[in-house]
Amino acid sequence: MIFILMKNKVTSHILFWILYFIYQVNSEYAYLSTYLPQHLQTNWLDVIWFSLVSIVIFDLSIIPCFYILLAIIDTETKFFRSITAKVVSIIFCMAFFVITFRISCHYFVYQEVYKVKEDIDSFSLFGIFNALMNIGFGTSLAFGFEKFRQHLVMKNELSELKSEKLQTELKFLKAQINPHFLFNTLNNIYGLAIRKSDDTPEIILKLSKIMRYNIFESAKETVQIGKEIENIEDFIDIQKIRHKNLNLTFFHDVDRPFKEISPLILLQFVENAFKYGASESIADSFIKIELMLKDNLLSYMISNSIDERNNTVQSTKIGLNNINRQLELLYPKKYTLTTEKIENVYTVFLTIDFNK
Repeated sequence: MIFILMKNKVTSHILFWILYFIYQVNSEYAYLSTYLPQHLQTNWLDVIWFSLVSIVIFDLSIIPCFYILLAIIDTETKFFRSITAKVVSIIFCMAFFVITFRISCHYFVYQEVYKVKEDIDSFSLFGIFNALMNIGFGTSLAFGFEKFRQHLVMKNELSELKSEKLQTELKFLKAQINPHFLFNTLNNIYGLAIRKSDDTPEIILKLSKIMRYNIFESAKETVQIGKEIENIEDFIDIQKIRHKNLNLTFFHDVDRPFKEISPLILLQFVENAFKYGASESIADSFIKIELMLKDNLLSYMISNSIDERNNTVQSTKIGLNNINRQLELLYPKKYTLTTEKIENVYTVFLTIDFNK
């Protein structure tokens, strides 16, 4: 609510000047109650009236001075690009409104409103100093407020741009998710159709579910972890068509299936394992997946066989770079991602602490 108010320049400035006016009237009332001639202080309503009128007259110098100075400082026209031109313009502006302040104070406020003669000359050194202090104080407060308002607006805009940039980057990273999977699956379905396999309708249904999930669910910021697990199971069932000799186990134990998580983030580790680890050239090719969620702590382990002759380890690391970047954007300081290679087995460990 406060930021919305500050974002609107006109509304926030009106509110600022109203509050400043109340402060000025209060200060002027205290001053006049002490220093006005006693015959003018008999009625406190008269003192309030004197305070209101005098502050209105004074603000006719302070407020225009502030907006002219603001225009001089913030404007980047050809003339005001020079620092010297700005400084000279500021000096002339201040001098003009100091003179205006003194004329209105000496000849109008005192003589026409208070009906007394000011005890100093119109342009005495003390009078000029007093006018300079009044204008300087008012414009300084207004400048502080306006620069603070500008800082808040700029900070919010930078935050929005950063958020948009991160969302764009996430969408780009997600768009890189395995388009070859679709082509391979369609080729497998084609092979099943040629053989008139009874598995064809079920595989088509699973592919349809996966594509629907990737298109609609992945557009959301978060999905239920139960849905993510179901999508992984559908993905595994389709991949088993290609990798008939693959030994695959998927164990999951989740105490809160409705816990929200970023879509596809877990699936990508499975994709990576199939892409770089499920090789038909390995005699005992396997993938082992364990997923646990207890007390808002997610533990995820994927272990797969590797073929070192094809530099699979290096390829796997490259594939993990995409996932790691997404985790940095989605769960900063909440996750750990480590890898381990023992002989011909490559293992990835992921933990996400949702309590942080």
